[in-house]
Amino acid sequence: MRIFGYMASLVLGVLLMAGCSNTGDSAGIEIGNPEVANNDSTSNSAQPLAFKAGFSIDYSDVLSSNDEKPSALARLSPLAKPASKNEPLLIDSMYLTLTEVRSYCSFYVGVSIVQSMGLVVWPYENTPYAVLPVSFVDDELIDETFSSIDLQSEGRLKEIGVSFEISRKNHPAICGKVMIGNVYVPFIYELSRFQQFSLRYHFSQIKVEDWIANLSVAFHVRHFTEGVDLGSLEVDRDGVVRISSTSNASVWEQFNERFVPSFGALRYEYLDEKGHTFNDYVEDILLDVAGDVEENVVTDGKLDSYSPDWIFLTQLRGEADSAYVNVKEKTRALEVDVTSAGQFSYSVQLLHENIPMLAGHRYKCSFLIRADKEGLITARIGSYLTYETVGFEEHVTVTTSEKKFEVEFEPEVNDPFARFEFNIGGEVRKIWVRDVKVVRLD
Repeated sequence: MRIFGYMASLVLGVLLMAGCSNTGDSAGIEIGNPEVANNDSTSNSAQPLAFKAGFSIDYSDVLSSNDEKPSALARLSPLAKPASKNEPLLIDSMYLTLTEVRSYCSFYVGVSIVQSMGLVVWPYENTPYAVLPVSFVDDELIDETFSSIDLQSEGRLKEIGVSFEISRKNHPAICGKVMIGNVYVPFIYELSRFQQFSLRYHFSQIKVEDWIANLSVAFHVRHFTEGVDLGSLEVDRDGVVRISSTSNASVWEQFNERFVPSFGALRYEYLDEKGHTFNDYVEDILLDVAGDVEENVVTDGKLDSYSPDWIFLTQLRGEADSAYVNVKEKTRALEVDVTSAGQFSYSVQLLHENIPMLAGHRYKCSFLIRADKEGLITARIGSYLTYETVGFEEHVTVTTSEKKFEVEFEPEVNDPFARFEFNIGGEVRKIWVRDVKVVRLD
């Protein structure tokens, strides 16, 4: 199974624009002097990131993104919530065949993979056709099978993808009990709409402890049944409720719409019975990832403490150094000292990863900036995959007195992993940036 190819493919080379280091190390992963960066315990390249996954049925309540608490689908829970008494629908049997695990990362070293397609981390190269039957009802925890996985492989983890097939011979349906009136009746929900599907989980949905990424792949029953009139189900003569294209077809269609999104991933893709591919974001999760209105999505925009989302990068003959410096009492800035201009503005870059963008919403970006001599820089929000602009791009005149830059914009596409960029190569100079903000206005 090799799906999720709907985003533009792009192979990173050693000297591609805005993407790689001009050395063989992980230059640009840390902000500041090299001796500080090399000793920083937050470095993603310190050691392999192992992986284990749990597969379960979860009966948590569904909360909308407007509630004070985060969506039930986005909550990190070590154990799935068991069913309560008088649950409208109980799942007794749910088997799927795991076919693939992929990691999706941004890279600041030269790599030779198609970044948008991610890296297949399981099955391993020596067992390329391995599959793994998984029972969600049994709360399976898979550890040993994935013992040799390194999710990051010199990258910065953004998503974990898992792919499943529906077995036509074994377990092609979900079975359980549904409450009709005050009595539980057996039901069979046929999965004939789907051939295979993939789920991609945002890094914030993955709990990392002791360099092990723990992914919970939970099927959320109450999301699956929300808004479905289970009381309208008809019982066959043998006392079984069959939910298929020919029996209880209306409910079957509603279940089909909810089935894949009910796994609580950030986004999904599936192949239907006619060979058509569908993909989308799960709105609840996307809104959670995007943050609240007026929330600054720039991690440590005040520069009060180190943030691993800040990246400093030199390439294409650009040479520079960066550091946190004090500019006023209790006020810090990022200082970039460009000592070799390089060929382009993006020969020296100050970047911030993981800026979530929601299509059709208004945003405002602002920052304070000055330089030791007047000149132009480029500020933009773009895709780490394609390098296309997804937010805004402005050529900013920087003067020797500190000025505030501010721009409002409206993204045309959803992008949970957009990248804020200061492109400051092309000229030898010093630049100071502080109080960086990107907020959603509506």
